[in-house]
Amino acid sequence: MLRRYFTWPLKSIKHLHIRLFSCGKFSFAPPKFGEGASEEEHKEARTWLSRFNVKDIPKTICEVTYSRASGPGGQNVNKVNSKATLRVQTEDFLPLLPKILHSEILSSRYYAENSESLVVQDDTSRSQRYNTGTCFKKLHALVVEAGRSTIRNETSPAQIERVKALYVVVDR
Repeated sequence: MLRRYFTWPLKSIKHLHIRLFSCGKFSFAPPKFGEGASEEEHKEARTWLSRFNVKDIPKTICEVTYSRASGPGGQNVNKVNSKATLRVQTEDFLPLLPKILHSEILSSRYYAENSESLVVQDDTSRSQRYNTGTCFKKLHALVVEAGRSTIRNETSPAQIERVKALYVVVDR
């Protein structure tokens, strides 16, 4: 018997979550991120990610705005626009990334669905310049973390030999 559960209210088709349960020998689970991608795609993504740097994020597709920060800081907080907000449209940013990372980026906490953009904020410092740099570092960290959780690592030759040895033992 197969039952479907929906989470309501639905804001858009992206919010449709179907949970499938089954009885018997079949089990249905949603695919994991990066699953279904070929080994070649994983290899290209690993190579791209190893070369990816904060400076590789093009400033031309980013919009940086400044506003007043909140919290302690005395009069400086009330007078100086030091909080940096970095906004990057996903239609401009995602083509720069390997396709394996797209779903992980779109499910991150920085994704604003209404504007279809990534929004990163920082107000840790009293300096606009430092806060802007920290926003770019956070965006870089988001891409790197998406890569670490999505891209499969290469199997070492030693691991391949261990697995082959296990198959030999089982076949006897």
